[in-house]
Amino acid sequence: MSANGAADAAVNGDEHAAKRQKTAVTSLHDDHQCVLVLDYGSQYTQLICRRIREIGVFSIMFPGDASMERIKGVNPKVVILSGGPNSVHVEGSPRVPDDFFSYCSEQSIPVLGICYGMQLIVQMLGGTVGSGVVGGEYGRMPILIQPGSRLYSFQDSSKPNVWMSHGDEATQLPEGFHVVAKSEQGAVVAIEHQERRIFGLQYHPEVAHTEQGTDTLRHFLLDIAGLTADWSMAEVLETQLKLVEQQVGAAEACSSSRCHDVQQCWWCCPGLTAVSQMACAQQASQFGRGS
Repeated sequence: MSANGAADAAVNGDEHAAKRQKTAVTSLHDDHQCVLVLDYGSQYTQLICRRIREIGVFSIMFPGDASMERIKGVNPKVVILSGGPNSVHVEGSPRVPDDFFSYCSEQSIPVLGICYGMQLIVQMLGGTVGSGVVGGEYGRMPILIQPGSRLYSFQDSSKPNVWMSHGDEATQLPEGFHVVAKSEQGAVVAIEHQERRIFGLQYHPEVAHTEQGTDTLRHFLLDIAGLTADWSMAEVLETQLKLVEQQVGAAEACSSSRCHDVQQCWWCCPGLTAVSQMACAQQASQFGRGS
């Protein structure tokens, strides 16, 4: 094969892999309610996705600058805006599409902003975010929960310890929002708009340092958003096995004697995702062709 031919094959392989991966994700979010996490650069974004899945809800992650077309394409039932290192009041900082919040309101999609995500909600809906008056808040510290909050209605403590990491803070909330928790220094650390089901947390509920952080996410997803915990990681492998069978047939899956591990599976089944390759290797083992 010529160099150009090899390059074309590689490109085509990438295209086929992308199509197969899209098919796999589409299959999962068609069968289950989907939580979309928009990533704004936080070191904890993957952890947010993991916590959601541990609760039993299917989640996927897109870049924070994903288009509305791409967001609508997964039909999210909840959207979570992650944290990040940027300042929303600085020109050029990442943000959701201009019609994102109107779309969520029209479709009754609950939104949760975490750290930068909360500041993004405040800034884009008409509030104000500025540099923290005390230079920011970092590390584990207590917050003061206000009475009457929907977000904290499950809490058994009015002063839980949480994990902070922010230099900016909300100084004026958009119309219809209420402060439901503050730090001991007086910074706004949780907000909510109950009618629109838009919530914000200035701290990180996904990390182990935050008391009842996972419980907060569970309460938001299952009680406030009304999702059902009906997904497990085992379904990913099952879905990929079905995709392999659809591509090459159950009886012929990985017929090559070389297909006995993930690395070699790549050569006899080019273009499969990593999970598909593992599923493919499992098929080979079932048919007595694995090592």
